[in-house]
Amino acid sequence: MDKKMKALLWGLIGLIVLVIILDATKEKPTDWTPSYLHTDDRALATEIFYESFKNFTPEIEHFNQSPFEIFQDSIQREGTYFFLNNYVNLTKEENEALLSWVDSGNTVFIASEGIPKLLLDTLNLDVSFHVSNSEIEYQPSFNLKEESLQLSNFRTSKKTFEYLYFSEIDSAVTKNLGIVKTKNTKAESLNHTNFVEIEWGKGKFLLHLAPQVYTNYFMVDGNNSDYTARTLGYLDFNQPLYWDNYYKSGKERISNPLYYLLSNPYLKSTYYLIIVTSLLFIIFGGKRKQRPIPIIPPVENRSYEFAQTIAGMYLDKKDHKVIAQKQITTFLEHIRSAYHLSTNDINTSFLKDLASKTDKDYEDLKALFQYIERINTSEVVSEDELKILDKKITTFNS
Repeated sequence: MDKKMKALLWGLIGLIVLVIILDATKEKPTDWTPSYLHTDDRALATEIFYESFKNFTPEIEHFNQSPFEIFQDSIQREGTYFFLNNYVNLTKEENEALLSWVDSGNTVFIASEGIPKLLLDTLNLDVSFHVSNSEIEYQPSFNLKEESLQLSNFRTSKKTFEYLYFSEIDSAVTKNLGIVKTKNTKAESLNHTNFVEIEWGKGKFLLHLAPQVYTNYFMVDGNNSDYTARTLGYLDFNQPLYWDNYYKSGKERISNPLYYLLSNPYLKSTYYLIIVTSLLFIIFGGKRKQRPIPIIPPVENRSYEFAQTIAGMYLDKKDHKVIAQKQITTFLEHIRSAYHLSTNDINTSFLKDLASKTDKDYEDLKALFQYIERINTSEVVSEDELKILDKKITTFNS
């Protein structure tokens, strides 16, 4: 690897390290994903509320199953069933089970923007969104109605959201506990009811339409936690409390095997670093470790072995005449190609030209060609005559 390539490689590695450091040290944006988990520290989770809640009642039992499964197990214990989520999607069977359980003298607390229509109809309630012609964004402010729990000032949410309120209430069995208004609303007539208590048999329902007031971001803002704590003044903490973990938006549903890896910023950085370095290794290491070039041996000249084979065939047959003619033909071809002389007519002029080009004695050449002529005209050539011919031709070529 040359110096330019090394500099490029180190530059890329430095850039990757810099990106990882910046990613690890940058200020993380607020995650506004609804969670409502009591173990979660995100803005819309309930870790702070739950830790404060434990100061009111040490006996909290968690239900991870659906209410339908809980009541299938014939829950007969008294207490409060506490639901807290952006939407509590109770089924028809769960509604009926909760109504029956409350009727026997228990309490159900639901803090949710979405309360099942079936339950609202049964309790003679209706819910509406607040719409204002003078405001684009709403910063809801909350307070309680009862004088013993009422705050001197409304507690306002810094985060804007459209709030809900109870637009229809059966005043015979329903008690107005809390009110909500927009931050800039002053007229008392524009306060809306968003927290109610409904008597049902021997028990009661407590319904709050702003679960945001129980989340981390609301409780850490100023004195907002005072309001949140006072909404719990209607619960009987001498009885056990059953905390619902089933209807939670932030409940972990892991479908991707990389969930744990990518959820941790350090493991995530390591994961991407491994991918990038692997690509760099393929790019730069692949150039140095190309496929080896196979060694191809040169084609061997087998003409000598071929000539030996052919010669052996003739020798085995004792056909000296044919061998002599082959040798003479090869000799004449050599004269034609090497000395550019025609061998069609062997005469005095040819011998003189050959003697001049080869520096051979004229008489020796004359004797050689006379012997060749003798071999050509003989019907039978002996082995000795073949050897003499070979010797003469060899002497000429030396």
